[in-house]
Amino acid sequence: MFVMKMHQLTTISLVLAIAVNCVMAEDEGGEDYYGEETCENESFYCDYDDASIFYRCIDGNFHTFHCPSGLHFSSSMQTCDWPHLADCSNKEEPTEDVGGHGNGESVHNEEDDKHNSVQSEDQVVDEGAESTGESSWISQAAASGKSWWRPTGLTSDQWQDVSTIKKPVFLPHKPDKPKSEPESEPQKSDDEESPPAPIQVSSTSSHSASIERPSSSSVHWNEGSCSSSNCQLPTCYCAGTEIPKGLPVSSVPQMVMITFDDEVSAAFYGYYQRLFRPGRYNPNGCPVRGGLYVSGSGTEYDLVYPLYAMGMEIASHTVSHRFPHTWWATATYDDYFEEASGQKENLITRAGIPSEAIKGFRVPFLQLGSDNMYSALYDSKFVYDTSMFTGNEWEGGTPVWPFTLDYVPSSAYCQHGPCPKKQYPGMWEIPVQRWYGLDGHSCAMPDGCSSTSDAEETLEYLKSNFRRFYNSNRAPFGVFIHARWFSTEHNLDALDRFIDYLLTVDDVYLVTPSQVIEWMKKPTPVHEINGFGPWSCQGAAKDIWQEK
Repeated sequence: MFVMKMHQLTTISLVLAIAVNCVMAEDEGGEDYYGEETCENESFYCDYDDASIFYRCIDGNFHTFHCPSGLHFSSSMQTCDWPHLADCSNKEEPTEDVGGHGNGESVHNEEDDKHNSVQSEDQVVDEGAESTGESSWISQAAASGKSWWRPTGLTSDQWQDVSTIKKPVFLPHKPDKPKSEPESEPQKSDDEESPPAPIQVSSTSSHSASIERPSSSSVHWNEGSCSSSNCQLPTCYCAGTEIPKGLPVSSVPQMVMITFDDEVSAAFYGYYQRLFRPGRYNPNGCPVRGGLYVSGSGTEYDLVYPLYAMGMEIASHTVSHRFPHTWWATATYDDYFEEASGQKENLITRAGIPSEAIKGFRVPFLQLGSDNMYSALYDSKFVYDTSMFTGNEWEGGTPVWPFTLDYVPSSAYCQHGPCPKKQYPGMWEIPVQRWYGLDGHSCAMPDGCSSTSDAEETLEYLKSNFRRFYNSNRAPFGVFIHARWFSTEHNLDALDRFIDYLLTVDDVYLVTPSQVIEWMKKPTPVHEINGFGPWSCQGAAKDIWQEK
């Protein structure tokens, strides 16, 4: 009798427990496909009724998130993507135990988790660092929000009020027809993998009209040398190591730019998703951001907009990226105009990037083309270039701040010519500064120095170069690399850990090159950064989330 009653009580308790679990799942946003056993902390899950919705497991509970209009969630890529590329689209409801990312597979691959899963910000991120609940991504995101995704069902003290946010219908950019037509047909090739032909565009086209400046041929020459008396912010700044506005070093936010050159392809897409994954926030509570200098050759344009939507700056890296590198030294004005502005046109027409968002340029191989290059960039209305190479051959010296080209820079700041000999008022230069390997030898970009044997060595290599900036004048620190560097897997692991390390320093900000330029125009002390508009959380993709 006693055994029978105990059996009945056990059965009733089990039924009640299942009922409670179902109610909890529904209260957290309708995730009734999943039970507690599938809620792996910080993991993402598809919604099998609406692919624009996805779930994330936080502290053992599911929470609901929404993709921007027109995009669906992809659990394999860990981001919102085009519907035809998103693996959550047209999925059937799972009938078996669901894996860590809600992809319908019952096999749990620990190796995939190691390299691809979204990891908790509560982990130890540096030597001796202690993790606390207050460092979780939810706490960091309080009262800040994120530009391309937002949760529902969280209390107001966990997330900002998003009731004023509207979601416009997503429409890819449709540019006006260029005012000038190509003078000749592009050469035909039987090779289907050849780069697209440059698009000829007029320097007066609507895509370049947002910046008012005279043509490079009619620029007024500034007499004398650059000084604080004849070159003043926000429109002019002299090349050098002096901190803008004379701010004390302790008041300067250490800006870090992580950018990638060359094509955007499926082979590299996952790297960007891992490094700039949701849950990584600057000290002001806004998402960390990076940049892509996109070349036409090899680029899958339907992958570009989702990266822009998550906050990556998109810039031009020429249409062809042609070899040999010496071609760029002697290219004509027309060559540069078609390559730089033509790729800008590709990003507008083929990727849907707003024209005003494409502000920067980097030349292939950092091979400058003298005034043919800079005149073409100036007439194409680029805000900045980041191709000029500077720094001591051996480790040492003070880093250089970004500067304008109102005056011709000396050979100290342009060390790999042919350098410009004319002036380009108002156009900025973000210098590419030497890196130093653990052996002391220098290189132009981090992936050009001597190789390292493991992730620990690469991490120390990254940190040692960072400290050279942080412990001196805190000029913006550029991590300018090619995604092919990650073919050595421990380099990706090291950069991932390096970002974790940076996020433990409360005056370090991972920003885009354009955000660096905005800070240069209005140098703002670190204690006032929360009120600095260009670094706000709404700065990533304004055409997706816009305030009413």
